[in-house]
Amino acid sequence: MEISGLALVFLFPFSLLIIVSSYRHRSRANSKKRWPPGPWSIPFVGSIHHMITSQPQAALRDLAEKHGPVMYLRLGQIDTVVVSSPAAAQEVLQTNDVAFASRPALIAPEIICYGGLDLAFSPYGEYWRALRKLCVLKLLSTSKVRQLAPIRDSETMSLVTEIHATAAAAAGGKADVNIGKMLVSCTNTITGLATFGDVCSEERKEQFHAAVAMVLSHSFGFCLSDVFPSLRFVDVVTGMRRRMWRAHRQLDELFDKIIEECEARRKDRMVENGGAEDEAAGEDNLLSIMLKVRDEEKLEFPFKNANIKAIIMDLFTGGAETSSTLAEWVMSELMRHPREMAKAQEEVREAFKNINPRHHESHMDKLHYTRLVIKETLRLHPILPLLIPRLCRDNCDIGGFEVTKGSTVVINAWAMARSPKYWEDPEEFWPTRFENSMADYKGSEFYYLPFGSGRRMCPGLGFGMAALELIVARLLYYFDWSLPGKMVPEELDMETIVGATAKRRNQLHLVVTPYDVPIPFEI
Repeated sequence: MEISGLALVFLFPFSLLIIVSSYRHRSRANSKKRWPPGPWSIPFVGSIHHMITSQPQAALRDLAEKHGPVMYLRLGQIDTVVVSSPAAAQEVLQTNDVAFASRPALIAPEIICYGGLDLAFSPYGEYWRALRKLCVLKLLSTSKVRQLAPIRDSETMSLVTEIHATAAAAAGGKADVNIGKMLVSCTNTITGLATFGDVCSEERKEQFHAAVAMVLSHSFGFCLSDVFPSLRFVDVVTGMRRRMWRAHRQLDELFDKIIEECEARRKDRMVENGGAEDEAAGEDNLLSIMLKVRDEEKLEFPFKNANIKAIIMDLFTGGAETSSTLAEWVMSELMRHPREMAKAQEEVREAFKNINPRHHESHMDKLHYTRLVIKETLRLHPILPLLIPRLCRDNCDIGGFEVTKGSTVVINAWAMARSPKYWEDPEEFWPTRFENSMADYKGSEFYYLPFGSGRRMCPGLGFGMAALELIVARLLYYFDWSLPGKMVPEELDMETIVGATAKRRNQLHLVVTPYDVPIPFEI
């Protein structure tokens, strides 16, 4: 049988890659270095077949139980080390933090985040350090988060008002609501107002939120070139890159219009103030702060509109997406555990009793049990179950094994958070397990890493948690909740889909009944 010239064109590169991959695998096996153990692999594909699942964190947990807490997988052409124990995680995130402080090159961040100009995916170096300093000191500082409290207050109360109106219009004062959809809208609005202030219209904000949703839906699917860098052309042929670039261009056009509107507003304010910028007005949103940094401060790196856009993408994926996803998981777990729901509601209603709603956030320290509920929810449902992958910058010893420069390192935070080695009855929802625990959100205990640890830990933790806690508290204070129809708690669907975040596959629908407390329609 003759093989056509066209077939040879395609077969030759694949055959060459198989030969090269097999040679590299044999060379690794024959090396005197102590490589991490791992599952069996096949030429060219490597260990990808072990990962064909909607729950990669569970698949990696099962493999680690057979091969150990420091495990090697060859995913296509990428050497990957998976860490599944607190001791090994500490070596990566603390002992050798600098060696693992960078990120591997991935297609989605490259396209969506303007070539990795954002904080989450930019390579470790001077640029990243300067960007983190900007975020920590100017954009996401404790004082700035506190300054944004009126936005959280207003928008979470708008959520309460919307739910209350829906229930009031329904027969019997009860309504079936898509609470998942409402939470997404609420957190998007909070992040949007914090980022853009009042510089753009409601229509423009809705367009922006829709564009962000489209970008996220197109950007976190499987890209062949992430594991086969030499086959980048395949993502072009399949249309994956085209879809991401189309979504990116649509979002970029909106960015340009919003920035243009913000700059026009700044100029108008300067005219009103006789040529001087109104400091108070100029600091009322994060975009204005970044534009001021762009125009007035001399940084160690060029800071232009593309950098600003990349940071805003981080704010929406790390702020809005994370907060809404986690709030939905909190409500899901409380619906499955009526006793814990009753206890949390009793605490919130006692703390907020006779308190002006404007002061709810200042009373959050009284919600001790509710905060335990959030901690436990994050244990069972970490938003990033495998965190964000890291790139090994120098040869290191992790758990007694050699991890070579250029390897991708993945930390299975989900597996450690559900391991019976570190938690009693790990599959049970048990908030009081944190009563006397040293584990916190800051990654001080390496068996509990909902937001990672070390220098690449999420800098927006305070911003996201402030919104989350107020949302949950007000949902519990103002409403009673039940499951639709005759559904019992054990029947509630808890299926997870892992994409940009680990969220519910199906948005949460609940029946809501207003609690007997006044709703301040004007606050």
